[in-house]
This record gives sequence, C-alpha cells and structure tokens, in this order.
Amino acid sequence: MGTFLHDLRFAIRQLGDRPGFAAAAILTLALGIGANTAVFSVLNGYLLKPLPYPHGEQLVQIDAAFRNLHGVSYSMGMPLYFEVKDQVRSLSGAALYNTRAFNVRINGEARRVIGTTATASLFSVLRVKPLLGHVFSADNDQRGRERVAVLSYRFWQDRFGGSPDAIGKTFRVDSHVFRVVAVMPRGFAFPDRSADFWRPLVITPANRDIQRFGPLNYRMIGRLKPGATLAAVAPQLDSVIGFVRRSMSAQGWRQVQGLGFALDASHYRQALLGNQSTTLLLLQCAVLLVLLIACVNVANLLLARVLGRSHELTMRAALGATRGALARQLVVEALSLAVPGGLVGLGLGWWALDLIGGSGLLSTGDIFTVAPDWRVALFALAVVCATALLVSLAPIHRLSRTDLQTLLQEGGRSMSGGRRARRIRNALVVVEIVLATALLAGSGLLLHSFVNLQTTRTGFNKSGMLIAGLLVPRTDHAGDTALASFYHDLVTRVESLPGVDSATIASCAPLCDSLPGEYVRTRDYKPQRGVPTPTAGKIVVEGAYFKALGIPVLRGRMFDARDTVNSQLVAIVNQAVASQYFDGKNPIGQEIYISDPGKWYTIVGVVPAVKVQSIEETVPTRLIYVSAAQDPTRAAYLMIKTSVPPGLLAKPLRKLMNQADAAVAVFDVQTMQDMLSGTLRNQRATMLLIIAFGAIALALAMIGVYGVMSYAVGQRRAECGIRLALGALPDDLSWLVLKDGFRLLVIGLFVGLGLAVLFGYLLSAQLFGVAPFDPVTLIGSAIVLCLITLLACWLPAKRAAKLDPAIAMMEQ
Repeated sequence: MGTFLHDLRFAIRQLGDRPGFAAAAILTLALGIGANTAVFSVLNGYLLKPLPYPHGEQLVQIDAAFRNLHGVSYSMGMPLYFEVKDQVRSLSGAALYNTRAFNVRINGEARRVIGTTATASLFSVLRVKPLLGHVFSADNDQRGRERVAVLSYRFWQDRFGGSPDAIGKTFRVDSHVFRVVAVMPRGFAFPDRSADFWRPLVITPANRDIQRFGPLNYRMIGRLKPGATLAAVAPQLDSVIGFVRRSMSAQGWRQVQGLGFALDASHYRQALLGNQSTTLLLLQCAVLLVLLIACVNVANLLLARVLGRSHELTMRAALGATRGALARQLVVEALSLAVPGGLVGLGLGWWALDLIGGSGLLSTGDIFTVAPDWRVALFALAVVCATALLVSLAPIHRLSRTDLQTLLQEGGRSMSGGRRARRIRNALVVVEIVLATALLAGSGLLLHSFVNLQTTRTGFNKSGMLIAGLLVPRTDHAGDTALASFYHDLVTRVESLPGVDSATIASCAPLCDSLPGEYVRTRDYKPQRGVPTPTAGKIVVEGAYFKALGIPVLRGRMFDARDTVNSQLVAIVNQAVASQYFDGKNPIGQEIYISDPGKWYTIVGVVPAVKVQSIEETVPTRLIYVSAAQDPTRAAYLMIKTSVPPGLLAKPLRKLMNQADAAVAVFDVQTMQDMLSGTLRNQRATMLLIIAFGAIALALAMIGVYGVMSYAVGQRRAECGIRLALGALPDDLSWLVLKDGFRLLVIGLFVGLGLAVLFGYLLSAQLFGVAPFDPVTLIGSAIVLCLITLLACWLPAKRAAKLDPAIAMMEQ
C-alpha cells in the first residue's frame, strides 16, 4: 500500500505539471464512462433490478397464443385459465385479470380511469399486502355479492384525499357502486402504473365450461413453486392442450386449431419487455464502442508521454527500478486519470439519464424503476478499473519492447523514435477509425429507417386531424338506438364548429395497438385440416369515417342513413379481405360472418387497405368496418378533419362535449401528427441515442487522429527542416503528412465498413425499408469520415508546411 500511495503521489504531480494533458484525458474518459453509466442505469432498471414484487423472478405469464389471428394474438379465456391453474403442477398459484377503462366522476368531472378486474388470488400471487384494509377474497368472486374495490395509492389521494376513513366508503364506476375495502401501498403497480383500482372477477359455473373456450380477453399470471423452472412448465402446458382437444367437440377444436392455438409461458419480466431488451443491449454495445474509442484516445496520449519521458525512465532504471515497477507506475498514472474521469462521468451520466428519459425510450407507465443503485456504482467502478488497464496497455507494451540498458547508454534519446512506436500509434488510430465507422454507419441506418417510417404512405389523412378519446358511462344513452343517436347528434354538433370540415366516430384510432381480431367466414367457406382459420380485424365506424380520413370507396357505397339498428346488418371490407375471401369476384352483396357478435353481415362497400396497427406493417391487415349506427361502442374515438390548426379546436371541443353530456369522459385530445409521432417514440429515441453516440465517437476519432498526426509532425521537425533546406516545397511536406493520414484512413475504413455491416445486422430488427448493408448509408458514412479525418490531418500538415528550416534543424 505504501508503494501504491507513493506511485499515486508521483502520478498526481506528473499530471499537475501538464494540466492541459490531464484535462483532455479526463474529459475524454468522462464522455465514455458517462455514456456507459447512463445506459447501464437504464439496462439495470429494466433487466437486472428485481421486479417490485417479493421474489419477482418466480412470476411467469402464461398466454393462449393464436398465431393466425389478426389483432390481439396473445390472450386467455376463463375456462382455459382454470385448466392451466389446476393441471400445471409447477405453479404455486395463478391469477386471471384484464384491464380496461371506466368512467368515474371525481370532483364533479367525468374522468377516464383504468380498472383491473382480477381473481381474488392476484394479490397472493404477487405477495403484496395493502397499506390499509384487506384485499377482496374468493367470496367476492360470486355473482350477487357486494361490489368491492381495492384502490391504488394515487387514486386514493385523488378520490378520497388520502383519508384513512376511505375504507368502507363507496364510489360510482359507470352504473355500479363499489365499496372500498383496501388501499395499496405507494409505488405498487399492476399490470402497470396506469391502474387506478382492482375489482373482483365474477365467476359462474359457465365460466368453467371448456366448450365455451372464450371470451379471449384476459391475461394470466402465475408463480413458480420454489425450485421449479420455466422449462418444466412447457410439457405440462402441452398436456393441457391435449386435455382441451379431448374435451371439445370436433368442430370446436378444428376452429381453435385453425387459429394457431398454443400455450406459451415466459418470465413476467420478459413478457413486459418484449423486444425492448434487445434495444437496450444494442445501446449498451454502442456506448461500449464509444468507451473503447475514448480509451484508445487516452492510450495514444499516454504513449506519447511515455515516449517523451525516456530520460526519466532511464534514470529510474539506473537507480534500480525494474520493468514491473515502471509498468506499475504507468498503471497508477492511468488510474489517476480514470478515477476523476469516472467521477466526472457519473455526473455526466446522471445528466444523460435525464436526456434518455426525455427522449421517450423510457415508458412512464411500466413497473420498472430507473435510478442509480449499488449495481450502477459497481459497474462504474469496474469500468474505471478496466479503463485504467486498457489505456495503460499500449505504453506498457512499448516499455516491454524497449532495451533499457541500451537506452541508458545512449542517454535516454532513442525511446521516442523507431518504427515500432509509430506502428503502435498508427494501430491505435486505425482502431478508432474502425469503431467510429461502425457507429457512424449504424447512426446512418437508423436515420434512414426513421425517415422511411415518417414518409411511408399510411393510406389515410395525417394532416389537419384532431383525435379525442370518448368514454360514455353505461348509465347514459342506454341501448344501441340511444347510443347511436347520441353519436350522430354529437358528430352534427362538432361539424358546426368553425374550421371543422367533417367529423366521425370510430372504435379504434388509426395505428391503435388493440385492434380486435375476429373469426370470419363466408357462406361457401369449408374448414380444411392444416389451413389457418380465416380472421380479420373489426372496427366500428360512423358514416363519415372514410370521408374524414380521406379513404376512397373503390366499390359500392359508404354507410348512410339507411343503416340503422333495425335494418339489415351491413359491412365494408378492405381489399385484403376481398382478395382473401372472394378470389377476384365482386364482394358487393355477398354475406360474411363475424364471430363477435356472431352475426352475418352484407357487404356494401370495398375500400383500400390502409395501415391499421403499425406504420411498420408490410402485409396489409384484413379489416372489416361495421356501422356505429348498428353496433355502437361506449369506448370510442372522435376524429375531426379541420381547415385550421387542429390544436386550436381542443378547447372548443371540450366545451362542446361538456354541453352535450358532461358525464362523458374526454381524454387524450391530440393531433393526428402527435399521435403518429407517439407510435414512433421508441424508434426515434433509439435513433437519437445512437446518433449521439456516433457523433461522440466521430469527435473522439477526429481528436485522436489530430493528436497522433500532430505528435508525428513534432517528432519529425528536424527531418522536415532538412527537407525544406534541401529544396522541398511546403506543399510537399503537407502531402507527406496527409499521405500518412490517408493510409491509416483507408485501412480503418476497409475494416470499419465490414464491422459496420455486422453492426447493421444487429440493428436489423430496428430497421424499416433499409438493408443492413445499405450502400447509400455506408458510402455516406465513409465520405463523412473521410472529410473529418482529412481535416484532422490537414491541420498538422499545414503547421508542418510553415516550419522555419533553421529553427527546426537547430532543435535536432
């Protein structure tokens, strides 16, 4: 320890003598360490930190997957839940739940709140106890029992002011009154932070009838027994599928099998994350490349210092210092740079974490918490130590290849020269160019992909559109006729607002992620073994829907006044449905069956296939539109086409809605452009972060190239002076420096473009309309890097051309 402290004091004195060098090295390392700390904090919060439930690693999600079904492809039916719960022996408990929006009045205002309907076993599966009261029990699952509810901490504060007397009080949800039996602790969230209350799921004997199989609108969460693994669950789920096959009728099983039915189990964390874990790992790889470039930069700086300290090193060797002692001193000097770099980097990382949160990468609704903890601190410490070792490798390698005895005899004059030292410095520069090329190309690919996403054709109007969510309480406008009349009157009143061209109602906003999928067949359809059951999405729309969104009717007609609750049921299909079910024949007048509500509809129109669920979809979604006048929904979206800036209508719209029916909750009032921008949040955040890391890498590579070329010019001042004295022109010296830099650039680009293609394949899941080896992006990245690198070489070359030959030769 005494030796270490002595080396540390000496290193600090050395850095104090060169404050500019120390500041440049510390700031360079701080950029790399800060970026890594920020991204690792996110990765830690999502992938490493325990879930906010006791022994959360035991939680699993079990889904009934319907791989051939459009729309919601993962769900669970109540009868199927009971079979899984009873037959999967690896589970110690399981719960069934679903989440939807409810209309609640708070302080006289209609509010949309999120409620979760769940079996009484939910809280025991999660192993979370309430802050106040007692959660509902299995007795509350029975029909006819008193309606009770468990409140979230946030909803308790909003609705009851955080009063402990809230237990036993009641509140109205739509048409029902619920008694509060418990309040959950602050921070508890399930299935995400949007849930405001939990109520019992009513169970009847019919819910256990496997012949019914559905409705498929629930989720199932279970807890593994101690020692049980996810691998052990899979064969047990297969046995449940076998039981279902034996229990159902032959026709029922054919339909279920045609939907691509399977049972999947996954760890609950992975079920929540989906593909987001891949994005986080890619970002961590990107910032590790940035850190590596920073380390190469500082290693080059330290190598230059070692080459300039040959006299000092020879004197220390003469006084008895061994190679090991000298190498240890170099490591300590690197550590004296890495530690303050790490401290500054932690500050930068904290600031960068706020930027990452603002970029949209982090969801505000999920259950994960992103905040530095002991894992982040340990990671930062490991990064600092690894950085110190990396930046000291090149100087130590150079020292190990130097004959100290010969150097001592020559008075310490030869260590700074030689081809071997130049090769090391040049190799480090090439490494920087290679890594910068990969990051720059990755940034270009994501930018190209994002531009494609923003400019791709959706098939509907995006400009001049305002969207507002509506939630009509069940007590208002009872019955389909009254509800349809309310929507018709509402659209008429909205269209009377100044600047409104047209308005419409739909059950699903464009690019919604909750499009219901339905089993669909025609009169002449015959099920075939091994052929997927035909399915399509369904959207309930008001008559002016196609006009407002600019979707033309290719055949037939739109919905109109002829379509009422008591008239013949009609539907409009898109071209994907027409091609799938009618094989080129005219579908107008043909009948089509929709599983929900289990009725036949007559087709009266055909429209183009537009993008419905995602901008990224490349295969058109089969879609059927039904009239809101015949099948109205209480959860709907009001869409307005305007000739004025849509945002100006938000306030008048809320006022009109309050006059029309103050009990209707209005939420998520936004322009179509803002909504579409929200759907691209993750892609935009990933692109911006990778571009930021690429820009840092490019700047560090430029600094590294400039530093090495400047050092090379400084070491060859005498040679340059002699060349000028013998008649060389200043342009000849400039070309000499540029040629050396260009050679390194070519080598770096050749290897870097290969690495860029590999990095592109890693990013392929994030790309839209662009190949991982896109030549335009690769060539563009190479051109940018060439210009930046040549600029970094031109500045030292210009200085070499201005040398005074007499002064340069006197320095020899």
